[in-house]
Amino acid sequence: MDSQWPPIIVSGLSAAFITMITMHLALIPWRKSSGAHWTERARLLWPARRVLVGTMIACLIAAGMLQPSGDGTGCYVAAILGYLAGSFFSTREIEPRYTFPKWLYETFWQVLVQFGMLAIFIWLLHTMPGVMQPRDWLRFGLGTLAVIVILTGIWLPVLYLFRKAKTSPGMRLERLVDEMAAQTGIKPWRVYYGESPLARAAALIYLRSLVFTSRVLDALDDDELRSIILHELAHLRENIVVCLSRLIPVLSLMLITLIHPLMHHFGSAGLFWLFVVVFLLLKLAKHIARRMEHHADDAAIQGTVDAAVYARALERIYQVNQLPAIMRGSNMVHPHLYDRMLAAGVTPDYPRPQPPGRMAWPGWAVFLIPGAMAAWMWLRSHS
Repeated sequence: MDSQWPPIIVSGLSAAFITMITMHLALIPWRKSSGAHWTERARLLWPARRVLVGTMIACLIAAGMLQPSGDGTGCYVAAILGYLAGSFFSTREIEPRYTFPKWLYETFWQVLVQFGMLAIFIWLLHTMPGVMQPRDWLRFGLGTLAVIVILTGIWLPVLYLFRKAKTSPGMRLERLVDEMAAQTGIKPWRVYYGESPLARAAALIYLRSLVFTSRVLDALDDDELRSIILHELAHLRENIVVCLSRLIPVLSLMLITLIHPLMHHFGSAGLFWLFVVVFLLLKLAKHIARRMEHHADDAAIQGTVDAAVYARALERIYQVNQLPAIMRGSNMVHPHLYDRMLAAGVTPDYPRPQPPGRMAWPGWAVFLIPGAMAAWMWLRSHS
């Protein structure tokens, strides 16, 4: 067997095993809370979900250590695939509606979008030289454009040229969208519909389109769905300045790929001001996005005959997706569910929940693995 294959195989298998074990341990508090109020169960589940992020980072670090010399791409790819395969079991436990084909389909597109943008970012970060030439600026511009195309979803119409668009059962969604479009005067260019165990509704502002999943249609009655449609239609009313501001996060992060030329020309001062600019841009973008969410909530509340309908719709979506009614911290784009319900004039029939923890302890413990590997490699090299 080629000497490069053992580390690749070990990376994939160990990532899958570590992910399964870590998530099994992280879900114990949530598992034991069966029968508790849904807000408490969601509060306990959130730190376990965050463990997946910590596990992925730890697996990638460990994969890099397994092949310290030469091209470690094979180890990284194997670690990602192993991590994704290991995460299926916890995903299925959290949401039993996930079948393997459905999970595989959603994971494929998630990887294509998220890891596609990450791959472009890492590629630019490692290839930008200290002294930029015209071809380097061209590569930076094309990479940034590719990330914008992926993020904005403007590629969706091209995808639908090759696959038949699904329509909601009985054309129910299309009928309700048409009703709300006539009421508001905002006509979406297209309404996308997809099968998913997760309840999702979103506005694709750059396509002037809406997207809904089958679960959100199953979870809400017609009045509740109308209120959610009003919220999403309000986003399609955003002006060009707001639309451009939504690109600030990706553009500011792409500036980080210029760290080498900035360090070359300005030294540590260039690094300092780079992160200051990125931080301020991200704060500005989040502030604008938060204001737009408040405006969209107001539009849904004012456009619904009974504001309590919108509050119930939001609560149902959070309950179905097992999301905490109160998140940790206050610097978020979406307000807390509890506060959104109060703003709609509805006081929930349960006390204000406590915010969830940051991450369950297995997520922190998993970082001991690359630490132990580093210690073992150091001792081996000095023995």
